[in-house]
Amino acid sequence: MEIGVIGGGSIGLLLTSYLADKHKITLYVNRKAQQKQIELNAIRLLKGSVKEKTAQVSTRRITELQQKDCIFVCVKQPEIEQVISHFAKINKATPLIFLQNGMGHIKYLEELPNPSYVGVVSHGAHRENDYTVNHLGQGEITLSSVTGDEKQLRYMLNQLNDNHFPFAYANNWNVLLKNKLIINAVINPLTALFDVPNGSIITNNHLHFLAKMICNEAAAVLQLDQKNAWEKVLTTATITRENISSMRADLIHKRPTEIEAISGYILHQTDEELPYTSFAYHAILALEQKKEK
Repeated sequence: MEIGVIGGGSIGLLLTSYLADKHKITLYVNRKAQQKQIELNAIRLLKGSVKEKTAQVSTRRITELQQKDCIFVCVKQPEIEQVISHFAKINKATPLIFLQNGMGHIKYLEELPNPSYVGVVSHGAHRENDYTVNHLGQGEITLSSVTGDEKQLRYMLNQLNDNHFPFAYANNWNVLLKNKLIINAVINPLTALFDVPNGSIITNNHLHFLAKMICNEAAAVLQLDQKNAWEKVLTTATITRENISSMRADLIHKRPTEIEAISGYILHQTDEELPYTSFAYHAILALEQKKEK
């Protein structure tokens, strides 16, 4: 297939490096400097400290978006609205696959004329520089249809799935995203606020307590089983215990976080008081504001 990947962050680079083995990939980036680095060096995939491979792909700016068989959107939540403005250049039948944390982007998908799908990524990945991504933990990408066609989704999954980079199917996008949302609502803000790796919510007794409280609040709002949600949080924190969460990385690099689409989304779904989630939400916003100065 001819596939477009929008976003040159950790997930965009990881996705591109693997899919390039069997598909014709065009990576769309926002910065000309990154485009030049990828054109010069190709995309470099690491596994730990070991170089796995390089992938030669076509790289263009997002303003040069062209027609593809499908397009993956790998930018973070604050950039979604800007990216969507470029979709007028492609056919309305082109399937769009969104791989974001949180659920703030769903309102945009429901208004798009294109068949839209969402995905949850369980791989661990870290962008080392503009052209290098480190694959820190093997996982999979699970896709589900929001406004798309199930038959089309099954076809894409069949084309995309690979033993080294698996894709999976979920029949309910709402449940899929809610389960991931709880994990993000717990791990991301806490690790960002205290500047610690993901595993600290297990090893630090006080962070463990805060994590449990946030998890319980989120599960109640999203109408998910609290015990199962907490088990998923602990499993993810264990598997990714050495990882830097995306929100922590955003604060370190003075980038906008996805707190609005994660904790903010949960807060906006209820009129009930959520003291732990509310504190995490406002604390992250306070750090963002502090870093802007």
